[in-house]
Amino acid sequence: MRKNSLLTVFLTAAIIYHCNAQNNNKKWSPTIAVNFTSIPVSHGSDTTYNNALVVDPNISYRSNGGFGVTYSPYFVLGGSQPGIFMHKVDVGLEQYGKPKFDIVAEYTHYFFTGNSSIPLTPITNQILFSGTYKKSLIRPVISAGLGFGKDTGTSSGSTAIEIAFAAGINHPFTFNFNNYKLTFTPSVLLDGGTNEYFSFLNISKYITHSKNFKNVISAAKAKGRSRGQTNNKNATDVAPIELSNLELNLEGSLDIGSFNIRPVGSLFIPFQTAYWKNLDGYWEITLSYYF
Repeated sequence: MRKNSLLTVFLTAAIIYHCNAQNNNKKWSPTIAVNFTSIPVSHGSDTTYNNALVVDPNISYRSNGGFGVTYSPYFVLGGSQPGIFMHKVDVGLEQYGKPKFDIVAEYTHYFFTGNSSIPLTPITNQILFSGTYKKSLIRPVISAGLGFGKDTGTSSGSTAIEIAFAAGINHPFTFNFNNYKLTFTPSVLLDGGTNEYFSFLNISKYITHSKNFKNVISAAKAKGRSRGQTNNKNATDVAPIELSNLELNLEGSLDIGSFNIRPVGSLFIPFQTAYWKNLDGYWEITLSYYF
């Protein structure tokens, strides 16, 4: 973990220095934010999970072109061990407000603290791409994520790989007033992936934020075993990729000067009803200040 921490810090500093050296006129500015959401936690048992509140303060430093870095510590307020359970560092590109496309392309590393309340995951890295085409009335949206890390639960300590994707459509409704702007963006998405591990991939919120995540993971592992995969799998073995659910999402945004409030909610309608019998949901609220 120490080597990964040093590598991430060094890489982040080197990239920022390089970008500043390439264009001294490019403006860099920080953003501070705090995010509220939920996560499954245990109370001393590995069989029963309940959702608990998570508080995620974070700070970003980005150029006008959208390139930058974000650091986030995560605190859980429930479970058998309340407190910090993860540090997250994102490095990459976030471009919003462009005429044709919104684009996100980022690398993320997760530094876990060993908090016993949180389900274990071997996925410690994420590569994420997301794009929205904005020149049509109904906007196409596509996201893809690759997670990876060392699977210490296998006899060979092989590489754990998790794939996630989402595709669909949305349309924003924007209302401008004298001192603020209000936007509502409903989306309809198809979510899917390998779903073999509990993970913090941005796209797989139907796993990360659901107390019923074990049902989804058990289904994926059962299908992997039906293909002849075992715990002695090779690094190239990946669980089957399949559609998981239909997602009905609503995102709001309220801008008041340099302040922004962004509530998000999703309802997940599962395709694999034999394993995931109930509707599930996801929510978060983010408060931000742009300097």
